[in-house]
Amino acid sequence: MKFNEKSTRTAATTNYMCGKAFQLSPEMELYTATVTSFVDNSYYEKANARIERIRACIAQVAPEFVAKLAIYAREEMNLRSISLVLLIELARVHRGDDLVARTVMRVVKRADELTEVLAYFQAAEGRTGTKRLNKMPKQLQKGLAAAMNKFDEYQFAKYDRKTEVRLRDVLFLTHPKAKDENQQAVFDKLAKGDLATPYTWETEISALGQRTFSNEAEKQKAMASAWEELVTSGKMGYMATLRNLRNIIMKGSGKALESALKQLTQPEMVRKSKQLPFRFLSAYNEIAKLTAGDDAVFEGEKKKVKKALEALANATEIAAANIPAVPGRTLILTDNSGSMRGDMGGSSAVSAMSKRNSADIANLFSVMYWTQAEDTMVGLFGDRVLMPKLDRKKNIFENFEQVHKVGGQCGGATERGIFDMMEKLIREKIIVDQIIIFSDCQIGTGCLWYDHNGNKGADFDKLFKAYRRINPDVLTYSIDLRGYGNTLFSEGVVTLAGWSEKLFDLIAAFGNGVSAVEYIQNIEI
Repeated sequence: MKFNEKSTRTAATTNYMCGKAFQLSPEMELYTATVTSFVDNSYYEKANARIERIRACIAQVAPEFVAKLAIYAREEMNLRSISLVLLIELARVHRGDDLVARTVMRVVKRADELTEVLAYFQAAEGRTGTKRLNKMPKQLQKGLAAAMNKFDEYQFAKYDRKTEVRLRDVLFLTHPKAKDENQQAVFDKLAKGDLATPYTWETEISALGQRTFSNEAEKQKAMASAWEELVTSGKMGYMATLRNLRNIIMKGSGKALESALKQLTQPEMVRKSKQLPFRFLSAYNEIAKLTAGDDAVFEGEKKKVKKALEALANATEIAAANIPAVPGRTLILTDNSGSMRGDMGGSSAVSAMSKRNSADIANLFSVMYWTQAEDTMVGLFGDRVLMPKLDRKKNIFENFEQVHKVGGQCGGATERGIFDMMEKLIREKIIVDQIIIFSDCQIGTGCLWYDHNGNKGADFDKLFKAYRRINPDVLTYSIDLRGYGNTLFSEGVVTLAGWSEKLFDLIAAFGNGVSAVEYIQNIEI
């Protein structure tokens, strides 16, 4: 089998730790920068710097690749903001065909994304004042006009917020042609500001909070009844139910919780929800807080908490069950250094709205894959490499907690632990079929960095090449979780990126000789 012989790397470069690294091709850099971004600051890079780098990459690649990457980010990796960034940046530089319009129709999937597109467009163009949205690219206008027909009155009303760019602005700027009389009636209501108030869980709970009750018991009873009606009616949606599980436990009825847990663990609903794995981890940690400290619930509620934790672990295992385990012996190495866990040098939070960091994603992915592949070793590296003891009798989150705990003992000052592991593989001639490395790919020589054996960051590629001489058939996957645009390897490695378990599908695809760029290029618009 010919495996990834064509290099995706170009010239040598210097990474954020001042170490020697290898520059990704423009397509690969754009791909990794896209699927590891919520358009927020990261440990080494500010959000604006990331966007500038994305713009530079777009100028170097084919417009069709940008369009397909935007679709891939939205439809397969479930990333909203960055897919809209790609769309607008493409519209700013590409003319002459309907590529942008067709991409709009694939990327815009919620009514509020219509306004997000225009808001980012005016910001990217640096426009202010009353005419800030004038002279929009024609294909962008055409795509938005067509996309307006995707949404009904309820969807428009739900997202008709008092933001700088309103849905009425989109209507007046694009002049959409209604698909039928009913749609025209909706457009007319939107123009007049006469949309029916939508029934949503937010409006229902908000209205209840403003009512006056004779006593606290009456208020609690009404609140419990409201949560029960919302959950059992199925009107909340999967993500809203997941994020409000704590409220349902604390304020809802037993019937509401039972219905919520049933929905969260329904296999088809789990698959359709397209939740990034760390969302389940965030929910699990929030519920776990209810068993200790100031957040501890009273004794009678602990059974509810236990059931909720078990359900969340079950839902995550359902998501993990779709991971295609690659046959053979696997070594997973996860980076738990300071830039991955966050330290005095900065935060490694996934986004400004999340408490999860890059190491959490790496460690959770390692456990999820381990559950699906019997012959798998997991190693955590920082200043040293440690091998956590995992237990197949325990659930995903119980094993994650063990990995997380051990990861905190690796030491965050350097990444010399990965050198220890590579030297062990070479010294003991340990043969594995595949190596999967989860990291931000920033191993370096900053501040005269050396490990305890005198290795510099640039020596890692040499160690890897030495191991390949012992084990030439090893398939190695470098999973980039931050997308800084460079890699540790000069050759012989598949570079992937992202925060969705969908990246494991790409690992399986690589077994058939398909690269990440080729996978994206095969998307039809």
